[in-house]
Amino acid sequence: MKMLTKEELTRRLCAFYRANFDQRKTEVWYEQPAANVWVFGQGDKIFTLKCHLLNGEVTQRVEKKGV
Repeated sequence: MKMLTKEELTRRLCAFYRANFDQRKTEVWYEQPAANVWVFGQGDKIFTLKCHLLNGEVTQRVEKKGV
């Protein structure tokens, strides 16, 4: 199985974000820790979106800020 390209990872993360979140002016984006990971904050929560390098499945993790 071949790894997805950086462009494909970005497309999949973007599609997942648009389908599941409303962009807010108060949203805070954090430095991208890896090509397949996006991290951003909305309100009192931090969301981590991760795209699987081989199959393209996007998963999300939610944490409370300051915990």
